[in-house]
Amino acid sequence: MLFIIACITCSIIAKNACMSQCGLGCFVDSAAEKCRACPAGCIQCNDSNACLVCATGYYLNEYNNCVTCDVIGCAKCSERGVCSECQGGYYLVNSSKCQSCGYPCQTCAGPSSCKKCRDDLPFSTYISESSQSCMYCSDGCKFCNSTGVCLSCRTGYAFRGTECVPCSKVDPECVACDETQTFCKACRAGHYLLKNVCLDCSLGCDECIDESICNKCADGYFLNSNHGCTPCMTSCKQCQNSSSCSLCYSSFGYDAEKGECSYCKLDCTGRY
Repeated sequence: MLFIIACITCSIIAKNACMSQCGLGCFVDSAAEKCRACPAGCIQCNDSNACLVCATGYYLNEYNNCVTCDVIGCAKCSERGVCSECQGGYYLVNSSKCQSCGYPCQTCAGPSSCKKCRDDLPFSTYISESSQSCMYCSDGCKFCNSTGVCLSCRTGYAFRGTECVPCSKVDPECVACDETQTFCKACRAGHYLLKNVCLDCSLGCDECIDESICNKCADGYFLNSNHGCTPCMTSCKQCQNSSSCSLCYSSFGYDAEKGECSYCKLDCTGRY
């Protein structure tokens, strides 16, 4: 009896791990143990017929369906063609028009000026003191002031005057170096520093002292008793040994009854 209860519990845990991966625009169908799609334009619902919360650029009508605002750059509206709030990078000119204040801008101060720059771009930005618009910092710069002068460099770069120079000139895997690009101070994950050269750790290792002793393994591996890394079971991201898993990769859930990361048949994984 205890074995049957344990198996049922394992199965429930595995299914819950999968159901927790239902994304925006999906809902959990408990009876079918599936993720199902919400109505079009909807990000939150309890079934496939009625929406609770619409996606950006849509409004909820009297029948609980999502209808487009029909205003370019609009985030919130109460009816078609009547906008109350614009998306990031747009300024509300009037109820029927959102005007772009520049791509790197997140929050506009006016039709052509910016209050806050975007922070999700691969390059750093700043608000220009003269134009009040968003500008890009120089290559390799992490933070710069309102006149564009760099204050700190990104990982993998070092200051030389007011410029950021790449440490890769010392070694391709170097992420910290001196301003003359002569000496490497730290290497990228999976490497260790020896005599100013970045060398590979053992396979599957993220942090090591040398090629023999690993301190931390990469995702999909666990630290074995000989200071090396052994692969987890298939589709497992984090584990303590090769026969169990504490976290499966996305789209998989751990089934303790089967002793594996099983593929989640979700039907809906998120559309927004």
